[in-house]
Amino acid sequence: NCDRFRNNFEQAKFSHIRAPKTYHKLTTDKVLTMEYCPGIKITDVESIQKAGLDPADISKKSAESFLEQLCRHGFFHCDPHPGNVAVEKLSNGEAGLIFYDFGMMDEFGPVERKGLVDFFFALYYDADAKDTCDALERLGMLRKGADRMSVEKVGQDFIDRFQDTLKSGNQWEADLSPEEKKKLNRQRRRELGEDFLSLNADSPFIFPPTWTFVLKAFFTLDGIGKTLDPKYDLTRLTQPYLKDLLDLKDGNAFQTTLTRVLKRVGWRPVDFDMAITQPRRVAKIESIVTRLDKGELKPRVRAAEVERMIQRNQLVQSNIFSAVLSCLFLNSAVTITTLGTNMVGAKPLTKSLFAAAVMFGLRVPYGFFVKLRKLDEYNERFGVAAK
Repeated sequence: NCDRFRNNFEQAKFSHIRAPKTYHKLTTDKVLTMEYCPGIKITDVESIQKAGLDPADISKKSAESFLEQLCRHGFFHCDPHPGNVAVEKLSNGEAGLIFYDFGMMDEFGPVERKGLVDFFFALYYDADAKDTCDALERLGMLRKGADRMSVEKVGQDFIDRFQDTLKSGNQWEADLSPEEKKKLNRQRRRELGEDFLSLNADSPFIFPPTWTFVLKAFFTLDGIGKTLDPKYDLTRLTQPYLKDLLDLKDGNAFQTTLTRVLKRVGWRPVDFDMAITQPRRVAKIESIVTRLDKGELKPRVRAAEVERMIQRNQLVQSNIFSAVLSCLFLNSAVTITTLGTNMVGAKPLTKSLFAAAVMFGLRVPYGFFVKLRKLDEYNERFGVAAK
């Protein structure tokens, strides 16, 4: 792992990244012999400044090194905490980073790397919810066959706000006051309540195990970065770094640049394909309309409001059924107590019927005052009143 990590950063532009050399001849199954690489602890700001180094520059280099591991190498350090990353002063006077402890490493293949690069480009440059969702599918984070309408609508709202904050330099939502967060959440629920409910019901997102390590490393680096520089913002640091990833988007930088220019003027290959295949598409639409007229096709429409009504009615019906059963058992118990005193086994049967009546009877208030109220409050949180 150590050798592979070091070889990945052999390029001249990453001469400030260092990993200890391993001495294979002196290494056994139980002992790993490595180069001694002393350095300053990356969160020791005072010592870093005394060495004449810039903490803000170090925070930027640490973020870029991790993005390089994710997007280009696909082989990344899962545990970059302050004890595993140190700083040294290079011969040119700049700051260098030393990585230690390569026991916790993980990787993902070219498909996932391409998906991650596509996700960043769709989020930062294209601001396109459809392309973002396509990238999430390739990353295995969005279920195939999920209700893309709701996902893309909510996603576009997120991307629009993300772009506004990125361009204006305003605070991120996480940095707002609690009152501002509540106001923003209420407004968003009024606008996207139906879509939020649909997402919660469908659970379209998946979280592959590998991304647990990715997020853990991101959070660790974010903490280190903010220790070094109070103005540190990993999200904003990612944008300029993406220019170095143009060659990964479509295979080479020229093709990516050309595709982006053609997309803006409407001359993409897909646009030419649309123009050429348009007559066939019109003929297909005519065929579908004809089949609809003949009743050969049955369109399926999803009505979120009807689904909520059905869900609420099922709870109400369940409570009514429990009430009916409670009354039935109670009447039976009273009847046997009154008329069947000489029956064999009347006493234990009566007790059982009374117990069943009490059990089903208790389910009625629980269903009405707990389950039903909980459902109504849940819908109201998303700005959708129960009907």
